[in-house]
Amino acid sequence: MPNILFICGSNRSRSPLAAAYFQHLAQEAGLSDITVLSAGIKTRPGDLICPEVTELLAEYNLNPLQVGTCQMLVKMLKSADLVLCMTRDQKQHLEKNYLSARRKTKTLLSILKIDQDVFDPCNQGLERFRQCLTMMKPALRVLAERLR
Repeated sequence: MPNILFICGSNRSRSPLAAAYFQHLAQEAGLSDITVLSAGIKTRPGDLICPEVTELLAEYNLNPLQVGTCQMLVKMLKSADLVLCMTRDQKQHLEKNYLSARRKTKTLLSILKIDQDVFDPCNQGLERFRQCLTMMKPALRVLAERLR
């Protein structure tokens, strides 16, 4: 059973959005044995995911996988088969500081062979969240197809 971990900085916007949308794609593809999680490299205790994440996912009749943020833990990295970061800096940070992240950490857009970061839409309004999801969707679809 593959375990996929989506990582961003605060776990308030990009990683929870990507995780929930990817889980939907995985279920559509018949991949019922996949575990999908999201976490942040540096979260603040008690923070919630951005309300725009919930609002945007509702447009697709989806719910977020979590309401509060989740701090990335070493055990999450160890149990993950694939770690997908939103930025190159996040990937470098994990690979430099956590031995268990090496050789299984990528940026999300590298799935499409694109060397670009996924921008953070936090505090920029619902339309920026839509643009962010539009940017992530092709990579999430390709990932679901590859795991089929």
